[in-house]
Amino acid sequence: MYVAYRYPINSTELILRLKDTHSVLIVPGDHFHMDGYFRLGFGSQTEYLREGLKRLNVLLESFARA
Repeated sequence: MYVAYRYPINSTELILRLKDTHSVLIVPGDHFHMDGYFRLGFGSQTEYLREGLKRLNVLLESFARA
């Protein structure tokens, strides 16, 4: 699933920050020529997915406060 965001950061930069600070790896949209999006997979166990989404939310909220 592709998710759009409206923060002033390139999708690869966003994903690298997420990986480095929260140990979550998702696919940046600009790998598909869709900067401003990221791609989420949801085939994992429910709790694993929920934890990853919580960590993603922490990062995105930090952009909203900035």
